[in-house]
Amino acid sequence: MKTKIFIFVVLLLALSPAVLADDDIEVFGLELEKLLNLGSGILALGLFVVTAIAYKRNQRSKLLFICLAFLLFSLKGFLTAHELFIPELEFVDPIASFLDFGILLSFFTGVLKR
Repeated sequence: MKTKIFIFVVLLLALSPAVLADDDIEVFGLELEKLLNLGSGILALGLFVVTAIAYKRNQRSKLLFICLAFLLFSLKGFLTAHELFIPELEFVDPIASFLDFGILLSFFTGVLKR
């Protein structure tokens, strides 16, 4: 266990200059942050499909709210990763904040719903 903690600390110290730098980390010429947002959007879209299939089978209303949350999260992921394909848009950050609010409300409602 101590070895794992030591390796984690060494990696953290080795990567800290890259994280603290003003430049964005790039992978194959693309910003890592945008790639991770795109990956999150794709994963959320897959979870939306799985949840929609589960809702179709069971017709439980709580799954509908969870399904909506995954759909909103997917939209947010694709919206924040848009800079990979088109120039930056000014309205993305406020819309992403509203989507966060909707995602949290939808998950909360889905968890509390019977």
